[in-house]
Amino acid sequence: MIERINPGARASQMVLVGGRLETSGIVALAPYGDIAAQTRCVLAQLESWLAQVGAGKENITRVQIWLADMGEFAAMNAVYDAWVGAQPPVRACVGAALAAPEYLIEIQAFGQI
Repeated sequence: MIERINPGARASQMVLVGGRLETSGIVALAPYGDIAAQTRCVLAQLESWLAQVGAGKENITRVQIWLADMGEFAAMNAVYDAWVGAQPPVRACVGAALAAPEYLIEIQAFGQI
């Protein structure tokens, strides 16, 4: 059975199936500020979404990160590294044009619950 969490017209925020979870891409709620501020906002949302299904960041197995500017890689990593904890998931990070120029980062997560 597939459980869709907070479905919208185009996508659900998260999908649960067979003990696995997948999020949609998460961007900053207010896409202003620097990469550190947007990264903190995105990671806070991710934690909130996970909490809705009784999970935490320790349940994340894979993270995909898109950066609008790979020159921001170190600044994003400073925030991510402080957040991720002692059991980091596998991760990929690539540069990409995001949906709007205000967005500096987008994160998608996968995990096991």
